[in-house]
Amino acid sequence: HRGMTVAQDGKPFASVNPLFMKYTPTNGMFSGQGSYGVKSFECFVDACRAVNAGEKTVQDYDDGSLATVGTTVQGTAILEAGRLSLDADGRPMDIVYGEDGHTPVGIKPH
Repeated sequence: HRGMTVAQDGKPFASVNPLFMKYTPTNGMFSGQGSYGVKSFECFVDACRAVNAGEKTVQDYDDGSLATVGTTVQGTAILEAGRLSLDADGRPMDIVYGEDGHTPVGIKPH
């Protein structure tokens, strides 16, 4: 849902992302547990429990099954470089990568 709505002629306001959370009951009962917003939180809590119990490591989730620092660091670096560029009146930024050539370690003006 994320607080965004869409308006169309002849139709009521609608959620941009209606499947994130189901707010309306089914047969008078809460039925949002099947929506992917709830499922993503459930997967995160399950992963936390497994890591805390010593059954898994944080790196075990870098396989893409869960958003982790390892799976989102490149996208985050791109967004941060864009923000820094905007703050610098459009000056280009370079993402600096570590020895592996894949892990961003910094951002500097071009």
